[in-house]
This record gives sequence, C-alpha cells and structure tokens, in this order.
Amino acid sequence: MDSMLQMLLLSHCTSSNEELRNILEVLTRFTSTQNKTVQARALNRIWKLSYFVTRGFWQESFAKFVPPSQRTNIICMTLEAIGECSAEDREWASLMLDVVLRDPVSWMMDVPEILEFIWRNLGSNSTSLQPTLYTVLDVLTNQFPRDVLISVLTDLPHSDSTTLDIWKRMLSLAENSECILDVLCSVLQDQELCGIFNVTTAELGLLRLTLIHPTEENLQELCKPALLQRLLKIESLPLLWLVLRGLVLLSERPETAIGIRDLLPDVMETLRFANTSIALKASKISRNVMTHVGKREARPIVVELAEKLLPLFSHVSSEVREGSILLFKDVMEAAVWWQKRNMRKTVHRGLLPLLFQMSDETPSVAEASGEALVRCAKFLRWKELKRQAKRKGKMEIKECLLRQDRQTANEYLWLSLPYLQNSQASLRYEAVEFIGLALQHSGHQSREKLNVICSALQPLRGDAHPAVRSVATGVIQKCQGQKAEPTRRRFKGLCCWPC
Repeated sequence: MDSMLQMLLLSHCTSSNEELRNILEVLTRFTSTQNKTVQARALNRIWKLSYFVTRGFWQESFAKFVPPSQRTNIICMTLEAIGECSAEDREWASLMLDVVLRDPVSWMMDVPEILEFIWRNLGSNSTSLQPTLYTVLDVLTNQFPRDVLISVLTDLPHSDSTTLDIWKRMLSLAENSECILDVLCSVLQDQELCGIFNVTTAELGLLRLTLIHPTEENLQELCKPALLQRLLKIESLPLLWLVLRGLVLLSERPETAIGIRDLLPDVMETLRFANTSIALKASKISRNVMTHVGKREARPIVVELAEKLLPLFSHVSSEVREGSILLFKDVMEAAVWWQKRNMRKTVHRGLLPLLFQMSDETPSVAEASGEALVRCAKFLRWKELKRQAKRKGKMEIKECLLRQDRQTANEYLWLSLPYLQNSQASLRYEAVEFIGLALQHSGHQSREKLNVICSALQPLRGDAHPAVRSVATGVIQKCQGQKAEPTRRRFKGLCCWPC
C-alpha cells in the first residue's frame, strides 16, 4: 500500500493537491475508529505521508493538507505513539513530530487541548515521554506565550502538582526570554484573571516583582505584608509558588525578614497542598526569618509554628525533613516560660517521630533528629531521655519512652503504625521493633486491637528487606500469642473448677 501511495502522489505532485487531501481525509477518519490496529495503521500512513510530502516537490506546508479539526488529534496520537510503539514506528512518529514543531502556527492552534494532553501525560507514571512533552511545551510557550500562561492558570487543575511543574518549566523559559517575561507580567495584571481568583489587580500585580531582579527598591515595594497575606490564601499552586518565591527573597534580608515575621503561620498553612516544591519554600522562609529576627522577635509565633512543623518530619523530601527538624529545634529554644505549657504538648508529640528519623537513610536528617531529640529532652527536663539521646542508644530511648506508664505506651503503639508504610526500610524496621516493645509495656490488648495490629504488620512479612520481614514475623507471632492467652486462661479456670 505504501508503494501505491507514493506512485499515486508522484503522478499528481505537479498538477493537483486534491488527491493528497482526499487520501488524508480518509486516513484521518480511520484514526477515530475503535479498532486499535486500524487506528495505528492509519496513523502510520499519515506519518509516512508527512515525510514524503516534506521531502518531496510540494511547496505547501503539510498542515495545509490536513483538516484543521484533525491536526490536534494527530499531534496527541503521535505523542502517545512515541511512548508506546516499536522502534521503527517511533522513528516515523518522531519525523511527524518534527514537522509539527517546525510549523507550530499551523499545527498547534488549539492551546488548551494540547496543554491538557501534556498535563495528563506528565502526571502519568510513564517517564519515557516526559522529555518529548516538555519539548512540545517549550515550543507551544514560545509561540503562544499569553494563551499558554492563561490556559495553565484557568484550564488546568489549580491545586495539582503537575500543573505546578508545567508552570515552573514556563518560568524557566521566561527567565531567558524578555518577550515571555513581559507577557507574564501583563497576564498577572489581567482583570479577568483577578476576578477568577478574587483578588485585586494591585494584589496580583505585586507578583511581577518576584520575576524581576531583586533590587533594594523592588524588595521594598514587594514587602507589603497585608497584601502578601491575602495572596497566601489563593487556591492556585502556580500563583502561590510565586508568592512564596517573593517571600523567600524577603526572608533572605534582615530588614525585610522582620516585616514578614507574622506571616509564618500563613506560610506554613500552604503545606495543606502536600506539594514538595511548596513545602521546600515554606520551610526555607521560616528558617530564614527565625535566623534573622532573633528569638525575642520570634516568640509570638513559636507555639503555632512548632505545631505545623511536626507533619514535615516524615516528608518525602529529605531536604524538607531536615529543614523542619532543625527549625523545630530553633523554635524550642525561642520559647519563653509562659509559652512552655502549650509547647510541652507539641514537644511530647515530636519525640516518637524524631526517634524514628534517627534511623533516616539520609545521614544529615538522622543527625538533625538526634540533636533535636536531645533538645526536646532538655526542654522537658527529662534527664534519662537526655542521657540516652546523647548516647544515641535507640533501644534505650524506646524503653525510656515506654516506661512512663501503660496509657502512654499504648498511645505510642498506635502512633507508630503509620510508619509501617514508610518508604525507608530502616524506618519500617524501627517501627516494627517499637511496636513489639510497646506490646510488652501497654498491658492487655483486646482481640480487636490485636487484629488491627496484625493486619498492619501482615504486609511486612513479604517486605523486600530480610530484617524487616524477620522482625515483623516475630511481632505477629507475639500478637497471636496474646490473642490465644485469654482462651488458655479460661480453659485453665474450667479445669480448676471444683467438682
């Protein structure tokens, strides 16, 4: 069939283009069929036709022969095929993509649909297609900067991490392109966009200062705490990332850091999005401000700040874990006597996470956790814990925590269960070992609770790490032994019943 197509096109290439249009019209219909084999064959013929036409005698762009309504569909199907098809077909698909990227004005007119396709596929588990998708995004942004920027902010999910990844990629282009930067500054003052996010043009326009060189004058203009506090409540990761980017700049200078001190609780509220890029910036801002303003100036916010730091101890990013643990240590040191009653509750809740993070596979996180645990013991005036934390004796620290009373041991037992699902084998091991000790110290457990513990431990019997498998099996056996114990006691009582 390919030979027949070539002969047909060669016989008409000097007279009429109508044959090519007719052929492509038929082929594009087949790309919409439910039959995947037919669909793939039709798409393959389109790729080969594009190569034949662009390397042949036709003076017109290949896009002119493809119906406008079908161009975006061909782009998306070609991109999908690049990530899935054979090496030979991938080569033809890449040639088709080259045709598209050389003529983006003709091919990439439907910005929202192409952008939605890029977003959907970047968010998938497949990484093989990502470089190609980012190349398409770069061309799309350079060709239609305003349309792409507006579409990211309005058409893509506002609170999605992939949306933020796309936004950051576009900002990296803006840093090297004055044209894109000017368009972005214009977009940030768009009245319709302000209406969508319920902010004023003055508030949103403030974010343009986060994109230009941070001169003394620009930073002074940016340092408007009331406006920044309102912007921190925006439910859009791309815009929120710009707000935090500006706050990082302000936090790096002592004279502006003190002006944003009271915003730290609002900054930490952004952690609700569970996004690593946002968490890194929030952690950096808090640490910078604490460093520059001093303990006295930081005191009004330390209790609230400490509470918000606890969930970060087990964050997926080692940089976030380390930063939050070091900041927690600084926050404890800043607390004064009248704050310590409320702070003690938070510090107690931090003991178990810090104990587990002492086994973090990132050495700097493990070191920071040990130092913070010593500081916690000092804050709580717990001499035995302080002594064991300084010695870094993990088993002794576990025993120290569990010896307080049965109720506390029981609470620690349940708090340790989420760590069984931690991505780090070292933390899973510590959690299982701690649960085994906690069962000894917490007294009798009901059959229902023991079933819950066994169910949580059961997946670890197949853990990839032998040490985790072994300790989990041992603790499960201990749980099963405790479940059987009441039955044995009842049976023994019946045997001793007087005749």
